[in-house]
Amino acid sequence: MGDFFVFMAKELQNNEWYQALIEECKAIITEAIFTSRWALVEGYWKLGERINEENKNFERNKIYGEKIVQGLAESLCISTRTVHYAIQAYKKYPDLNRLPEGKNISWNKLITKYLPESPKERELNELELKNHCPKCGYEW
Repeated sequence: MGDFFVFMAKELQNNEWYQALIEECKAIITEAIFTSRWALVEGYWKLGERINEENKNFERNKIYGEKIVQGLAESLCISTRTVHYAIQAYKKYPDLNRLPEGKNISWNKLITKYLPESPKERELNELELKNHCPKCGYEW
């Protein structure tokens, strides 16, 4: 029975209609992967945009800024880190059409290659969210 399938596979590979089918199927898969990657990038960017629109509310609740982010992440069933990345992506690239690599970028590549934070940047971002000095506790 296995020989029959090998024979059929070889026969099909010689048919033009079969090759055309294979090419069309590959194109469908490629397009679906591309579309899903871009949808994720666009979705998280929009999340960052929407959260950023609430900046006044975060500023009014300076002490609770990070707690709001944590609560939001929990309510959305995503990680706090993802929320922070979404905010960073929007702030760094306020025009979605100007993302590096355009629509050919994945969310993973965006956050690992274009949004890496140095420890100093992370500390400054945390200070910005917490609005107090981690050493002396001074709040502003």
